[in-house]
Amino acid sequence: MEAKKYNLEISNHDFTVKSYWLDQVEDFNQTVDYPIVVICPGGGFTFHSAREEEPVALRFNSFGMHAVVLEYKLIDQETVYPTALQELAKTIDWINKQPASRHIDKKRIILAGFSAGGNLVATYNGIGTDEKLRQKYQIDHLTGEHAGIILGYPAIDLTVKGSFPNDDKVLHEISNDPTFWKAQDLLNKNSKPAFVWQTRTDELVNVINSLTYVEKMTQLGLEAEYHMFGSGIHGLVFGTYVTQKPGKDKYLNAWTSKWIELALNWLQMMKLLG
Repeated sequence: MEAKKYNLEISNHDFTVKSYWLDQVEDFNQTVDYPIVVICPGGGFTFHSAREEEPVALRFNSFGMHAVVLEYKLIDQETVYPTALQELAKTIDWINKQPASRHIDKKRIILAGFSAGGNLVATYNGIGTDEKLRQKYQIDHLTGEHAGIILGYPAIDLTVKGSFPNDDKVLHEISNDPTFWKAQDLLNKNSKPAFVWQTRTDELVNVINSLTYVEKMTQLGLEAEYHMFGSGIHGLVFGTYVTQKPGKDKYLNAWTSKWIELALNWLQMMKLLG
């Protein structure tokens, strides 16, 4: 496995991706093109949670997938959107233009997002699959497309009271464009299949977020698998010691740790893996 950082550019803006490339297995006596997952970590658009970066990338590596972590735009002097959306589109374009020697199955690009990163992925699953919106937000010249998405405790509807961001100031720091406030409203018949999970007791992102997204997918006849676990805090990641904040047992949850195995099964069922 080769780990490497790259600096990419979109709209005169630099950003970083971290890659985790799988090696070929010599025992196979033939080359294999691996699926790839693009991981968008959470952090409330104020930081990138390292707990949702390398540990997640390495787990997907163990499934036989290349992995890339996107360090998308955060809140600063300019709004998060549309720049973060453009960065994700550029990352997919960059993957699509990788040489054959990298051995990527470019028809099986998966997007995985957690919390705020889940908002980015869910938003892209709408705008990135709508020709008119791709043109409006200046990503229509970029190549490649994703095949499916995985969302963990995603922020979907930024206008839900008592849920992230729960602050008009932060909402407008994320975007002044209401198009980006409700990811569920961006879904369309071309949006890709989704695996979604969240806990009912999530104290930061109300569970109505994931329910609303899956409901809209169902209305559109889109493939979706949804798991709502009965208990657990926001930001569990794996719910094991691997991503536990030291000394904080509330980040341990044996039941929700099953989501990654369920996601693996879903990827295989959707013929996106194996």
